[in-house]
Amino acid sequence: MKTDRNQLRFNQALLVLGLPLAALLDLPFLVYVLFALMVSQHTPWDLMALLKQALGIPARLVEEDPRPHRFARTLGALFLGLASFFLLLGLKGVGYALALLVALLAFVNLAFGFCLGCFLYLHLRYARALFTGK
Repeated sequence: MKTDRNQLRFNQALLVLGLPLAALLDLPFLVYVLFALMVSQHTPWDLMALLKQALGIPARLVEEDPRPHRFARTLGALFLGLASFFLLLGLKGVGYALALLVALLAFVNLAFGFCLGCFLYLHLRYARALFTGK
């Protein structure tokens, strides 16, 4: 199985730049857009990949299981969805706090190579194997 490392880094960079900007300038629309981009990665119309291609960023495929990264992106999309929901309700503090949490975790992955979502995925798999024998 292959993973596009440049796609992962592009996603992280976009979140690290866009989400703090949205919070700093009170631009909830930017959170909504980034949420839509994250969700699109789980559809046949991956807008994040199209954006990367439009910017001329080449793919860098490596032999690596994409499932932990997909799980991490799903968690990121879930938290951005919650952030969007709270922003729509007018609860800006909660909405931006959730968005900034996503940005922080994306930064940690981008800067230090530690993916909390991937870590959780692997530990959930270990726990499943421990309890089910699979």
